[in-house]
Amino acid sequence: MSTRIAVVSDWSHLRPLLERMGNFEDDGLAHARFETIIRSHEHLLVLGSEGDELVGYAWAHDYGPHLRSGQRLARMNDLYVDALYRRHGHGRALFEHVESWARARGVRWLQWQSARAALGFYERLGLTGDSCPDPDHPEFEIDFGRA
Repeated sequence: MSTRIAVVSDWSHLRPLLERMGNFEDDGLAHARFETIIRSHEHLLVLGSEGDELVGYAWAHDYGPHLRSGQRLARMNDLYVDALYRRHGHGRALFEHVESWARARGVRWLQWQSARAALGFYERLGLTGDSCPDPDHPEFEIDFGRA
């Protein structure tokens, strides 16, 4: 089990995971977004693998310093592990990679929403979501300023 930053040649291996995650759009448009994201210094696209098999990914975005406070906010947009590889530590490794990336960038708040089906995963990490307008996707936040 390992994690690493995505590179251009990963597209053909990542694409099936994106499709299984859901809401996959046109392949050409998705591929163009993938290349834009991996070249951006504000984004993190990290891949999880077991041996040569790509089994999951996480994608986060650093919004940069807040206009008034200067404190940074980052959002984890996706965290996905293929169903065959869940409960083997891949999700934890991907999450920890995102968390380390956010800390290294001086992010104050890391935020994300979760599907209800993933709540147990975040609870096992010691995290609790808050209600939001979309009850099927509770909100989570880590305040690194309090850590």
